[in-house]
Amino acid sequence: MEILTQFEDKVERLLERLRTLEQEKLKLQQDLDTERSQKQEVLGRIDHLLKKIQDMNM
Repeated sequence: MEILTQFEDKVERLLERLRTLEQEKLKLQQDLDTERSQKQEVLGRIDHLLKKIQDMNM
């Protein structure tokens, strides 16, 4: 029965690792979404500034 106990322990550790990785993946996805949103905001502001510069030169 020792081998069965070892197997159960291994399965429990693997399941815990899976839960940890799933949580990490979710956090990384949220961080990525935040970064993408901030990037779009910055690009929009830069475009707006470039248009202002172009309008002044005309």
